[in-house]
Amino acid sequence: MRRSAVAIAGLAAAALLVPEAGAGAERESGAAPPIAPSTASARPTTAPAPAAALRAAPMRVTTVLGGLDHPWDIAFISSRQFLFTERARRTISIGTLSGGKRVVGRARGIWASGETGLMALELAPDFARTGAFYTCHGYRSGSTTDVRVARWRLNAARTRARLVTTIVRGLPATTGRHGGCALAFGAGRTLFIGTGDAVVGRNPQRLRSGGGKVLRVDARTGRGLRTNPYAKSRYAMKRRVYTYGHRNVQGLARRAGRMWSVEQGSSRDDEVNALFRKGNYGWNPVPGYNESVPMTNHRLPGKQRSARWRSGRTTLATTAAAWLRGSVWGNRAGRVLAVTALKAEQIRLLRFDKRGRLRGQSVALQGRYGRLRAITVAPGGALYVSTSNGNGADRILRVLPG
Repeated sequence: MRRSAVAIAGLAAAALLVPEAGAGAERESGAAPPIAPSTASARPTTAPAPAAALRAAPMRVTTVLGGLDHPWDIAFISSRQFLFTERARRTISIGTLSGGKRVVGRARGIWASGETGLMALELAPDFARTGAFYTCHGYRSGSTTDVRVARWRLNAARTRARLVTTIVRGLPATTGRHGGCALAFGAGRTLFIGTGDAVVGRNPQRLRSGGGKVLRVDARTGRGLRTNPYAKSRYAMKRRVYTYGHRNVQGLARRAGRMWSVEQGSSRDDEVNALFRKGNYGWNPVPGYNESVPMTNHRLPGKQRSARWRSGRTTLATTAAAWLRGSVWGNRAGRVLAVTALKAEQIRLLRFDKRGRLRGQSVALQGRYGRLRAITVAPGGALYVSTSNGNGADRILRVLPG
């Protein structure tokens, strides 16, 4: 998922990565029921090596905070302090490396149900000067239920955050399943928003819907950029669309000007995708909400972009992602994408070359801390990872190479 408020760089030993054995992806937090094998067309790929066959990457892990409940996202605001969200508690808090924590932000109308609540958190590029940051959250008031992106401001004393304005509203929501949601800045004021399809079959391919998309907007206004593929549409949501045909985008991570997404598969094929303007990533679960179709259905009209990594015959329930950075990671910095997984209870380390081709993968923290959700890079290069086991027993962990 990220990105820190302080610039960081680096990578670590390719010896820990096994050669790529195929493609693959995985399932979500509330696992869907088993489905029949697909009869629709998907390009054949070799199944990826199972986790048991992957080399384990040794890590040193320290618990930084405990007593949390589904911490969804983390963003460092200094070398020793970070903001984090808790989905169902609907709170924004500040944590410290010494184990301190305090709630600094709440807002009326934030709605939590299923996988939806107070979710993604992203610092504005000018955060150090303005205290501005963004969240993605469920919202309910009267007959209105949707997912929204809002700008917040943290005061100079770092004791209170207030919701300043909602920049995008009307992202679809139903029961709370497949609410997305991921945020990441591109260049300047460009904000990318990864969304879920809200379990409505037409949403991913319907360009007037914000569901099952990656949107690209001006962070000040929430409007689609003039360079977006449908910038001249009469529909405001369509003007925001950058890519479509997604199922449930919960992770975004930027490398060398290219945004990458992580989304959860149905009964198989979690995906990591490199995002290209106007790309159709092939999810089209119709009629109704038919989860037996391929994640990337190449029988759809036009061109569908294939995933750069897929989990294969089962899912890991992939969530967030961050490119390793900092000298602490050696030659893995900038080349390895660290992806958290809920069901598989692991970090999957995916090594890509400069052209975005998968060259190897390994596994870390397998089964040691339960379900893993957030992942971000701190100013010194350490990974900060949250668990997602619930019942107030969740933690934020600091992870360094062993």
